[in-house]
Amino acid sequence: MKEDVVRYEKVLNETSEIVEKMNALLDQLEANSADYNALKDYYGSEEYMRDVDLSNESDTYQDIPTGVLSEDGVYNLIAEQYALNIRMLEIATQQLKTH
Repeated sequence: MKEDVVRYEKVLNETSEIVEKMNALLDQLEANSADYNALKDYYGSEEYMRDVDLSNESDTYQDIPTGVLSEDGVYNLIAEQYALNIRMLEIATQQLKTH
């Protein structure tokens, strides 16, 4: 029926656009993975703790953004990334089961 063609043409176009955007985002995520892993390593390091102490005890970092030294900034990002990874796995699993 004509309605089906119209409906599924819309689904085809929307899904194609979503897949294209998702591939671009996954490319960015993959390209960023080494930097992200370095951030996680820094977050638990002695260097990080020294930087936090220096930030708290002096004006050394007063002229630059220091969100990375906040109590929750990196921790929250790690938690969000973890939840996102699980979500991507769940969605991918469901998509594969119905493929």
